[in-house]
Amino acid sequence: MSQPKNEQLDFSKETSLIAFLDLANMFHWQDTLKWNFSIYYVIKQLLEIRTVKELRIYYGLNTRELQKSENFHQRLRKTGAIVISKPVKWIRKEITKDLFVKPSTLDLFDTNAHTKLDELIACLQQQGIVIEEPKCNFDVEMALDMLDNMDKISGILVFSGDSDLKEPLERFKLKEKHIYIFGVRGQVAAELWKVLTKYFDFGKWYQGPRKRKTRS
Repeated sequence: MSQPKNEQLDFSKETSLIAFLDLANMFHWQDTLKWNFSIYYVIKQLLEIRTVKELRIYYGLNTRELQKSENFHQRLRKTGAIVISKPVKWIRKEITKDLFVKPSTLDLFDTNAHTKLDELIACLQQQGIVIEEPKCNFDVEMALDMLDNMDKISGILVFSGDSDLKEPLERFKLKEKHIYIFGVRGQVAAELWKVLTKYFDFGKWYQGPRKRKTRS
């Protein structure tokens, strides 16, 4: 299955491109897509674009499953991609009402609903359940790498919809560099729509195998 010709022509006008992939961000796209993609096929598609000179993947190293995580990073590097990494931090979450319901929604609850929620929280606390969330953002690293390479390329391919990338991308626009944003419905910040040259729907662009997500 080949890429649509118009997309090929757009990229052929470029002299040099670098692709920036926020992989953790991309994995969240799978919830919206309702299917899982192969990152290896994403890399394959990008490296088939003649003007892509470099492919940079940003993804955390899970020290709690170190061997598995290191093996994954190594497989990514073997494709020719540059992998930028750092250890994942685990943030402990306090078990309170805010963990389950937004404060603005809590105001809509009646007394009975609040009582039931309090009972659930008390039950979880009695069981000694610990809730932790992984955190490993690469906004700063991506932004600095973009700016370091700005004068070497004619454009960038950005696989992220994070609003924190607005400022470096605005500088690209001022330099008349082309900005191609890849994303999925509802996960591209409004700030990025103001600076991009062209948006690509990842679900339509991706041509590799798709594994349907199943309910856990």
